[in-house]
Amino acid sequence: MRPALSAYTIPRLPRSQELAIRGIALGAYGYGVYWIIWRWHSSLNWEHPAFSLVLVLAETFGLISMAFFIFTAWRLEHREPPPCPDGLSVDVFITCYDEPLQLLRRTAIGARAIRYPHTTYILDDGKRDEVKAMADGLGIGYIRREGNAHAKAGNLNHAFSVTSGEFVLQLDADHVPLPNILDRLLGYFNEPRLAFVQSPQDFYNTDSFTHVENDEGRQMWEENRLFFSLIQPGKDRMNAAFFCGSCGVLRRTAFEEIGGFSVQTITEDMETSMLLHARGWKSCYHGETLAYGLAPASAAQYHVQRLRWGQGSMQILRKMNPLFVPGLSWKQKISYFSSVIVYLDGAQRLVFYLAPVVFFLFGILPVKVDNHALLIRLVPYMFLTVGSFELLSRGTGYILISERFNMTRFWTYVLALSGYFAKKPLKFNVTPKGAGDVPFKTYAPQLYLAIISFSAFVWALVARHLGWIDYHDGGGMSTAFLVNGAWLVWNLYFALYVVRHSIQSRQLRGDHRFAQRLPTRIQVVMNGEATGDALPATTENINSSGLSFRSTSSFDEGALLDIPLQLATGDVVARGHVTHRASKETPYGMVYSHGVVFHDMSLDMRDAIELHSAHHAIPLSRQAFRQSVDVVANTMQRLTNPRAGKRRVVALPALVSTSTDAGDVELGIGLLEEESRGGVRLILEHPVDPGTAIRWDVPGTNISGRGTAVFSRALESQLRLSFVVGVQRMQEPRSSIWRRAKAEDRPSR
Repeated sequence: MRPALSAYTIPRLPRSQELAIRGIALGAYGYGVYWIIWRWHSSLNWEHPAFSLVLVLAETFGLISMAFFIFTAWRLEHREPPPCPDGLSVDVFITCYDEPLQLLRRTAIGARAIRYPHTTYILDDGKRDEVKAMADGLGIGYIRREGNAHAKAGNLNHAFSVTSGEFVLQLDADHVPLPNILDRLLGYFNEPRLAFVQSPQDFYNTDSFTHVENDEGRQMWEENRLFFSLIQPGKDRMNAAFFCGSCGVLRRTAFEEIGGFSVQTITEDMETSMLLHARGWKSCYHGETLAYGLAPASAAQYHVQRLRWGQGSMQILRKMNPLFVPGLSWKQKISYFSSVIVYLDGAQRLVFYLAPVVFFLFGILPVKVDNHALLIRLVPYMFLTVGSFELLSRGTGYILISERFNMTRFWTYVLALSGYFAKKPLKFNVTPKGAGDVPFKTYAPQLYLAIISFSAFVWALVARHLGWIDYHDGGGMSTAFLVNGAWLVWNLYFALYVVRHSIQSRQLRGDHRFAQRLPTRIQVVMNGEATGDALPATTENINSSGLSFRSTSSFDEGALLDIPLQLATGDVVARGHVTHRASKETPYGMVYSHGVVFHDMSLDMRDAIELHSAHHAIPLSRQAFRQSVDVVANTMQRLTNPRAGKRRVVALPALVSTSTDAGDVELGIGLLEEESRGGVRLILEHPVDPGTAIRWDVPGTNISGRGTAVFSRALESQLRLSFVVGVQRMQEPRSSIWRRAKAEDRPSR
């Protein structure tokens, strides 16, 4: 069974578009070379050489980075897996240290459910008896070693020494695999010199610090998307895709040949990959999401992770510079070198953020050239650079969002440079999981930058008015003042965004709840029995501890409820108390959101919810979002039809029926996901043929209607099928349309 196309993360464009993108990228880079030559030759201000040279060096590094990006993303490798052979012996390793037990159990039961015959082991470097008891209860292996030498690399090397599988699927404690992961990856090992195959790392906590989600636009961006959708498949065409620590299958003999995982740095995955490539082994990148994990939920978790990656890369640069590793091809050398020097970007960004501050504080210009000569070169340079990045990113770049994260991590990358000079072994800091605060230090650099930038601008206004500093304006508002002012405002916006986003990223709940909209009928429990009418509702999120749901009915806090859940792993009835309730007035009536905590739930029921969430809810939710956006088509659509696709998310249960010659047929309760003036989008458990007459009604609201099904598309997971049905609303008289439009456009109170 071939998975849904949305599971593939690598953009695939027509050849004509690919050629056009490459041509534009080359043209933009050619202009960038001209710009840098002109900057060095004709624009430097030798009256202030330090400032002028530091800025032009930062610009030159940007041109080098642009060259590496074009080199890597020039052509992406798209692979289809060969048939999976039978009879291979496979071990599944789950490395852990101090992660929450429930999170580890989720991964363990997901690994146990992998269809291909295998043996699962938990590699417990935390040496916790409760982890051993859990492994014994699940019937999976448990490995514990003496000491913690060399952190994760040492843990894996020890596990290699006490197991015997020909192949190893490596999973971090938070990465839950899909049941078909081995079926999709093992076929690549028909190539005898293949050392490992890596698949993307995707994440189920879409409310994380690194996610930006647009539900109405069906767009989702995650900070690692550019790497796994663009950089890795670009490296793959050069046999330079590297192992990323999780979600990859390893050939035991290849790792044994080099003595196991290398332990010279704290980025053992990239370091070991480079050594394997230098020995003539091959790698492969399979661009299909086959496991889901936890992205950093808070700013604090994000910076811990990125600092470790950065310091490890700097260690690689010092101890085993890829440019001088024998055995690597020239393409592999460039590929690895570009990956480790990316952390110099922090110092470059610091220069760019402080340049307008220096101008406003001291009136110093880094260039000495006529304003017209500068602008006629600067404007095309900026336009071509940004445009080529967006096009070459093939709809995964999102320049404004990328700039937010450039601001977010610049100081962490500056700190990471210490790894190059560190003589003592660096500590391997595991990315924290679960609830936690956001220390001030996580956003202090951006806050200080914002304060300094604003203060410098205020100072400049005063100093210019009183004549304390010459801003080269001759008494009028100069181009230099305006350009630096715009530059400073740009930096100030992103700095303040990072401060706000970091503060808001505090994770209060200890375990993630999976986004899952399931229509259901809820009953109140009195004296141990469900009583009264079953009232329709829609779950919003769920895990094995509780859920939240939306309904047009209100339930009191403390009320005991029975909530039937039609899970892909089987039907269960969850019982729990309402812990909080919130109300919201909408154009279609009052809607109530409730939080529920389960109690007296068996372990089997909890595991059923976990597997449903990991193997069904997450893959289906991904199919609702576009992995990448066709930049050209999306821009043309917005220009030619700006109201196209304008829709309103409803997410409430609907009673759905079809009209046939034999009469109306009830389809039961479904989910009315969204509506627009033209129609509605339903999620049903049964397919509907296009052209079928459909009726829908959302109890407790003014939403109802009739129409014709225009499409019925399967939403397929490893466990079950659901169907998204698009319905075109039946034409109404013009007066009715006008009244509906006025009602929809009227703001809610």
